[in-house]
Amino acid sequence: MTAAISNFAVDVVDRHAREPGRIALRWQNTGGFTTDVTFQDMKIRSEKVAYVLHHHGVRPGQRVFILLPLCTAWWESVLGCMRAGAVAVLGQDASTSQVLKDQINESRSTLVIASDTVADVIGRIMDDCSRITHWLSVGWEREGWVDFDRRVSLAPAGFKAVETRGSDPCIVVFDQGSPATETTHRHGDAGYDLEQLDTWRDGLAIALHEASEHP
Repeated sequence: MTAAISNFAVDVVDRHAREPGRIALRWQNTGGFTTDVTFQDMKIRSEKVAYVLHHHGVRPGQRVFILLPLCTAWWESVLGCMRAGAVAVLGQDASTSQVLKDQINESRSTLVIASDTVADVIGRIMDDCSRITHWLSVGWEREGWVDFDRRVSLAPAGFKAVETRGSDPCIVVFDQGSPATETTHRHGDAGYDLEQLDTWRDGLAIALHEASEHP
């Protein structure tokens, strides 16, 4: 990826979405079942996520804390943040509620997207994260949480992406441990690419990086 990229979701994903059937993501679950997701699928789903984020008060420049395991919702959430002009904060699985609380509070996020794997840990710290206005759950339902899957399914596609610049923050990565430490990547960073994101996702098999280098 080059510095000319000002928004990966628009400049790369949308461009490849013009080719029907072009595979964006190939994911194999623990049972060995492989799912192929096209760029068109990813475009539509991330537009819906962007709509949901905007509907729940997320505005350009604000941060969204994402704590998800290997799943397509992780990609949809990151790309949705890009479209909404928000900054995706990639949390690390925290071994204790204190570590996770530090990450969420120090990230200055206003919304959290999380899976059931951290539900109990988050349940113990929600009252201590006063900056968070909405908690979105992926793959599960719980009182006090917004059902991510249902809201995204019902949301309209076609969200008009916020115009971003290469110098705008795009992704923040939090390292494990307390106090929390972060690394910020911008839309136009030469070192920010999908191969790096793949590393953060613990070896998620993807075709996005290859596609981004071949028009």
